[in-house]
Amino acid sequence: MLISHGLWDGPDSFIGWGQLLASRGYTVILPRHPGSDQSQQQAVLSGTAPPPDPKELALRPKDLAAVIDGSGQLGLARAVDSQRVVVLGHSWGATTTLQLAGVRPKGSELRERCGNLEDPDRNLSWTLQCSWLSGVDQAAIQDRRVIAVGAVSPPMSLLFPRGSGLDLSARVLLVSGSRDWVVPPDPEAVDPMRRGKTQGNQLVLVQGGDHFNLRPGTQADGGVLGALLLSWTNAAFAAGDAARPAPGATPLLRQGPWGNAQMPLVDATPGL
Repeated sequence: MLISHGLWDGPDSFIGWGQLLASRGYTVILPRHPGSDQSQQQAVLSGTAPPPDPKELALRPKDLAAVIDGSGQLGLARAVDSQRVVVLGHSWGATTTLQLAGVRPKGSELRERCGNLEDPDRNLSWTLQCSWLSGVDQAAIQDRRVIAVGAVSPPMSLLFPRGSGLDLSARVLLVSGSRDWVVPPDPEAVDPMRRGKTQGNQLVLVQGGDHFNLRPGTQADGGVLGALLLSWTNAAFAAGDAARPAPGATPLLRQGPWGNAQMPLVDATPGL
């Protein structure tokens, strides 16, 4: 399993997910994306480096693919099957998981909508998405070794326009918080998922979730999303070949003990 951090974040924010999954027998790796991590943020704020280059849109999934490529040389405690991988990600890291799953970035909506300051769907995440325009053409980085992804709060509505997910090779669990003002749930999760649910992908909404309180930090139980992501991971590996998306596919995530007492979690897929 791999966990991809977001813009100006780092692996430390996701230790809780790693600890929970590792305690259940999974091998978990938390790579750092050096072109858009905490150290890069410090360099930008100090004036010694520019903001993340649009090329990072392609380099991030290549970071993860390189880890999978080299998993046999990482000195892990036990051998891993690098042909069956689940990837979790938050924010830009969640966008990265979708690229690996086979959703194809396209520049059409970026070119059409980024300049329209009156667009009713405009939100804070567009600042980041619009910065990717010059890197879109090199950012289709599908990796068929990835069988399922858990994407938490991904900026995506402009980057992945209608029809761009038809070539998915990994099942998608999309998670969005009802109070996320950075990547709002309606334009960035609900509307895009309406177009992909027929492949067996699922959307979970978190009441009271914002862009940052869904990260686990060092909580050993994985925080708000710990039980959900563990259930998703268990189901993906248990499904074998059926983990792949397909028309009319049976949902991987069934109703079960994956809720949270502080922030209710709801599978919103049936109502899309």
